[in-house]
Amino acid sequence: MTRDRRTTLLALARVWARPLWLAVGRSDAADVVAEDVDWWMRCIDEPDLSALDHYSRFAYLSGALREFRTLVHYRLQSAPWPLRMLLRKLYPPEPTLTLDVGSIGPAFFIQHGVGTIVAAESIGSHCWINQQVTIGHNTRGRPTLGDHVRVGAGAVVIGPITLHDRATIGVNATVIHDVPAGATVVAPAATMLNRPATGDAQA
Repeated sequence: MTRDRRTTLLALARVWARPLWLAVGRSDAADVVAEDVDWWMRCIDEPDLSALDHYSRFAYLSGALREFRTLVHYRLQSAPWPLRMLLRKLYPPEPTLTLDVGSIGPAFFIQHGVGTIVAAESIGSHCWINQQVTIGHNTRGRPTLGDHVRVGAGAVVIGPITLHDRATIGVNATVIHDVPAGATVVAPAATMLNRPATGDAQA
């Protein structure tokens, strides 16, 4: 995104995001959302955004990223139902991102978030989940994620297992067993099943 476009978006977002900001400020989620905003800035890692004041960073994220709005709606679950419904109309969430989690700790980052289902018992603090991830249940239960866990794009984490603190799940990995603290698990590398005959035309 160009600097001029970002400046224009930020100016509009500062006005547009005010009702959502006020709703968060009056809720019991204000401190947790503040930690979310700080963590998103660290994960995005763009100095121009990190230098903004707290409200401007919240407004930018709310205006630019539906994934962030989805997380804010999750944080506002204790707000009165009519207010929550109104806010969802005014600030549409990412329609293909589902957060069905018993509890999510502060500082939760969702990168892209398209086609992502997160159905866990609990998620700790400072976690990072990418797009097209499935975290879900089987007949025995749902996963638990510790602190500082990262789940790469396309990964599948299923069942009553635990991803312990600082575990990393690689792209497209399928995980059905506990992952120890600090461990990294990855999917098998692609394997060639057959070699093209010599002299075949290249597509």
